[in-house]
Amino acid sequence: MSKTFLFLLTAFLFLTQVVLAEEFIVTDVGALKTQGKKFNQWWYEQQRVVLKGTGSRGANIDVTLDGKFNTVHADVNNGTWQFDAGTLSVADHSVIVGSGTQSYSFILTIGSAAPADMKTTKGGLPESGSVLPLLGLAGIAGALIFYSFKRKDV
Repeated sequence: MSKTFLFLLTAFLFLTQVVLAEEFIVTDVGALKTQGKKFNQWWYEQQRVVLKGTGSRGANIDVTLDGKFNTVHADVNNGTWQFDAGTLSVADHSVIVGSGTQSYSFILTIGSAAPADMKTTKGGLPESGSVLPLLGLAGIAGALIFYSFKRKDV
């Protein structure tokens, strides 16, 4: 019994992969790939813009463009969504995109390219946790359980 439990515990720990937290992300601003980055401002030369992204499957995605509220629905199979903003004027536009408790706001500048000196920041999905501390604790717990079954009281 104890060997079976120890085997199952070990197998579970080694077969479990790092899980990424599901996050609402804007993946495309028109033909521009965001690569998961969340800048405060995006520049796009074309006036026709379609925003795309991912979120929870089947979720409502709220898009506010220059104060006008819209709702689109994420795909129930893979969580992808898109919002056709239409043809926008050459100017700065305020965009707020959100789903559930997560939201992302930025300025969309239409009609000009990004400045050459623009700094990049880290973006993408955050890890929900590291598996190494869990493996250490599980190893200690497994050893304690294993040796407690071997111990014979008189």
